[in-house]
Amino acid sequence: MTTEEERRTILIEKAISEKHNRALSIIVHDLKSPMTAIIGFSNLLLREMEEKGVADRWLEILKRVVGAGKNMDVLIQDISTMAKMEAGKEKIEPEWADIPRMLYETRKTFEYQAKTREISIDIVAEDSLPPVRWDMTRLRNHVLNNLISNSLKFTPLGGKVTLSAQADSSHVLLNVKDTGPGIPPGEHEKIFHRFEQLDIDSQRIFSGFGLGLYNARLFVERHGGQISLDPSVDTGASFLIRLPLDASPAICS
Repeated sequence: MTTEEERRTILIEKAISEKHNRALSIIVHDLKSPMTAIIGFSNLLLREMEEKGVADRWLEILKRVVGAGKNMDVLIQDISTMAKMEAGKEKIEPEWADIPRMLYETRKTFEYQAKTREISIDIVAEDSLPPVRWDMTRLRNHVLNNLISNSLKFTPLGGKVTLSAQADSSHVLLNVKDTGPGIPPGEHEKIFHRFEQLDIDSQRIFSGFGLGLYNARLFVERHGGQISLDPSVDTGASFLIRLPLDASPAICS
């Protein structure tokens, strides 16, 4: 039974967490507008410089500015998502949908990026997979897109990323696997923690603050599922996502 002291501790931790998330929300709100302006004006300047035939050296510098701005914008969005999910305010809307269709639509998002690096994105999914009740839009945005983007980033030229799905009577197992450098077993849990990065000895160094995978875990767990790395894979990284066929009971609880 929970003692009075334990209850008090829980309430204090909850209050600190809520204050922390409110502070993050305010910071994100204040950063959005100036970052949008930086990216927008940098792109405008880049187009005008390209039209005027400015030296490649200056174009390359400005492209780096634009790229850095976009990376910062992703970080701002990750922080916003984290604060909302930790506070239970991220809207989740489950609906019945088709898994193979979701996988093929997800692949389309990354087709151009994969083609430029000669990386194939293969899909392995049985036609008999049952319909599922998930928030497909946010599952793609917060989980699959994050995993595939990381896979493409670390997979060498000419490599392969595989999306697969299989089901039993109550759950679906999604797998995102790549042929890039693997992740040391000691780092398998660490990469899902917020503000954590891999040790410098790892070949697979994640940039930023590790919020993408942390948010992916929050979202999967909100669906009553689990996300992990497959410890049996010898090469590359293989992310496993186990979700119930109908996630609505977990989402609505």
